[in-house]
Amino acid sequence: MRFIVFLLLLISGNTLAQGNVAHFSYWKPKPAQASHFESGYKKHLQWHRDHHDKWSWYGWYIISGTRDDVFVDATFNHSWSDFDHPVSPAEDGADNTLNTYPYADFMGGYKLVNLPALSFADSTGLRSKFLRMINLTVHDIVDGKKVVEQLKSRCQSAGIKTFLTFKMVDGGNLSQLLLFIGFNSFGEAGRLENLQDDLSAIQHALQLNVITSITAETLAFRADMSLLQKQ
Repeated sequence: MRFIVFLLLLISGNTLAQGNVAHFSYWKPKPAQASHFESGYKKHLQWHRDHHDKWSWYGWYIISGTRDDVFVDATFNHSWSDFDHPVSPAEDGADNTLNTYPYADFMGGYKLVNLPALSFADSTGLRSKFLRMINLTVHDIVDGKKVVEQLKSRCQSAGIKTFLTFKMVDGGNLSQLLLFIGFNSFGEAGRLENLQDDLSAIQHALQLNVITSITAETLAFRADMSLLQKQ
């Protein structure tokens, strides 16, 4: 009986883990090549359409901070095994070599896992006009989640519609939690102007001192550089 209970818990845990993996890639257009990169990247998305790729691809430009003008693409809601079966990887690489690599430097990529209990979103979600990407480095992930849970509640009370929490699992610092907070105007973005004070107050209330660094960047969504499957 104990074995059956253990097996059911294991299956349940694996089921919950599926569908929460995201992969991010970063591209820096070469000097004076931004328009060529955009044209080439759109051609590459067309390659995915023509090959009946079932994955959705989101595209943004970072518009603040030291990575200003870096292009970000990401695909979400995957199980780990999905990455064993991408569409025609050799042809995909060849098309990238033809249409994107001549005009931009690939800066690297990483994988994140979404934390549904620390997330909420309206129908716009990742397609919000802007995403505020908050990178929290913590010295304890469990305590870090407690802080994010309180921040999530504050954001809901402030009328924010999209708040997505991910943890780093590959390609970066495993002590990082990444938040993507959606806005459709800079006026809305102003609701987060006291983010650092809010996080300090939350830590004080919880008697924690878990956050070691915070960075913030703004991403601008590019629908024309995205390939979104119908839900």
